[in-house]
Amino acid sequence: MEAVKTMAFWEDLNGRIACEKHLGMEASSRLATRKSAKTITTSMTKWFKMTEAEVTEFAEIVGHDKSVCESCRYSA
Repeated sequence: MEAVKTMAFWEDLNGRIACEKHLGMEASSRLATRKSAKTITTSMTKWFKMTEAEVTEFAEIVGHDKSVCESCRYSA
């Protein structure tokens, strides 16, 4: 399995995957105050920072040419 170099990706309680750009305002604000956070709790959900292995595994499922972030993938 080839490692994929990525930016940080986050997965919420519902399984949604987002890059930091598409986390949403509340989560982005909380992350800005604590850059090293592994979890972000918002009023709607809880986000968990994905490990590099998780990102690589998911990238292989969707194909390396597609984004792991659902918003990036479907808005292009």
